[in-house]
Amino acid sequence: MAGKIEAIVCDYDRTLTDESLVLSENAVTSLKSAKDDGIKVFIASGRRLPFLVDVTAGRGFVDAIIAENGAVIYDPTDGTKILLGEGLEELKSAFAGMDFVEVEEVIVATTRPCLEDVKEIIRRNDLSVDIELNRDDVMIMPKGVDKGSGIVKAAEIYGINRKNLACIGDAENDLKMFGVAGVKVAVANALDTLKDEADVVCSEPYGDGVKEFVRSLDA
Repeated sequence: MAGKIEAIVCDYDRTLTDESLVLSENAVTSLKSAKDDGIKVFIASGRRLPFLVDVTAGRGFVDAIIAENGAVIYDPTDGTKILLGEGLEELKSAFAGMDFVEVEEVIVATTRPCLEDVKEIIRRNDLSVDIELNRDDVMIMPKGVDKGSGIVKAAEIYGINRKNLACIGDAENDLKMFGVAGVKVAVANALDTLKDEADVVCSEPYGDGVKEFVRSLDA
């Protein structure tokens, strides 16, 4: 493992939650303890920022939220928000009014059955974008923006040495997160593709896996 962990980045769904996708109290308690010990705690998720702000409000365990799959960085302490990526208006305009997508603050989101329709719109509008898959979800991102780039930017902002950055995840879009991590952690319910890349595979699933990893730092 790397040196002393300076920051922990957690995916939200199926990592920071329980099986019903409700925020795990075990994970929250353990991350709050880590934060008290001086470790920064980030959430990196494909979810929209308002949802993540609401679900973590008043819990006191998050230093930064990296929302929309790395496209939005938010500091809950002072409300500072940074949007990443170029061509945002072109991207949103191309998908405006289409009922099979959700146009978010930066990205466009849909599901796998709509993937071919999405590719056709991208081709027709000559958009410079990337497509990210996350289990059944499809996210259309500004070129070069993903969880990894969002985490790199957050690490710069908070002065984190990425060799001492632990990233915990469960699904395909977390591979980009692993690509910038010093320590790659997969919870027990993670996809095999993620476990194959992990430095640490937890024996516990979901938020209990987060708790397991945080406790191991004191061992």
